[in-house]
Amino acid sequence: METKSLLNHESSRMKAFRLLSDCYFSPEPGLSEKLDKLELSMTDVCKAAAESIQKMVEQFKAGTYLDQIRVDFARLFVGPYKLLAAPYGSVYLDGERKMMGDSTLDVRSRYRDAGLDTATNFRDAPDHISAELEFMYYLIFKEIVAFADSDTETAMGFIQKQKSFLEDHLMAWVPEFAGNVIANAENPFYPNLANATRAFLKANYQAVCAMLDSGQLDTKKHVEINSLRV
Repeated sequence: METKSLLNHESSRMKAFRLLSDCYFSPEPGLSEKLDKLELSMTDVCKAAAESIQKMVEQFKAGTYLDQIRVDFARLFVGPYKLLAAPYGSVYLDGERKMMGDSTLDVRSRYRDAGLDTATNFRDAPDHISAELEFMYYLIFKEIVAFADSDTETAMGFIQKQKSFLEDHLMAWVPEFAGNVIANAENPFYPNLANATRAFLKANYQAVCAMLDSGQLDTKKHVEINSLRV
């Protein structure tokens, strides 16, 4: 794949992760605009996920308002008595449905190894789904910077980190999490988000495996980051 085409594809993949991460925060004004942007990015990289996002967009146009979505958000992800769809990886990976276990420590270690830590204003656990999706955004950003600078070895290293993180974390627990969302939601908004997330992660895993298997990406021509759709 020619360098600029590759990096434009990767920038769409990167933006989709960032916008998908935002959807797992408490719904706020402006969510409708974010969904429009997410649908656009998803159309470039995962049509199955884009179809689910389109349904979410249509809900807003049909009169689904933030207060309805907020009620479901609290029921599914906050409690107070029981998390119907706990948005934390360790709940699914560490047994006994506990939080802040060994897998959480591994997530934190991977963040630091890649050169970042959770933001000081992020008050949730580092293995919250929004944080893990944001980490994928960061890894793709670092990959794009390296490819644009013709540093293929570093770029492939960040693709390998994406593959490993998908295997050991996101794809290891998000399918069960998505099933809990679908089973317990009262509004179709979050089931559609869960379906989109599940499909998008699968497409990403296939994409990074294909890039690593090929190992023959055309990165000879330097491409300025400002010329990309970032």
